[in-house]
Amino acid sequence: MNEYEMVIVFNPRLSKSELDAMFNETKSMILGKEGTLISEMDWGKRKLAYQIGDSLEAFYFIIRVNIDPATIDDIESKLNINEDILRFLIINEIIGELSGPTKQKDTVIKEG
Repeated sequence: MNEYEMVIVFNPRLSKSELDAMFNETKSMILGKEGTLISEMDWGKRKLAYQIGDSLEAFYFIIRVNIDPATIDDIESKLNINEDILRFLIINEIIGELSGPTKQKDTVIKEG
């Protein structure tokens, strides 16, 4: 079992109940019989960096799990066929703690 972090971006047209059902279904599909959930975070509806289809916003979720690496291809194929998932990213090198979005602006330090 390896630790993975998954970012899933859902269609903004989903209602709250549809979104919850879709996220729970996606989470149970990812975990399957052998996976274990480490943490999950709902980032809510956020503006996209670029337009995807006709969407300018989307719902962001982050899941950290322990799963068998052999199941990653199967998970990716299932996520790809779901039309309500706009994008997803799966990484296996976890750096740092999972935290939510911040509203602070990055400061630039100029050397003089």
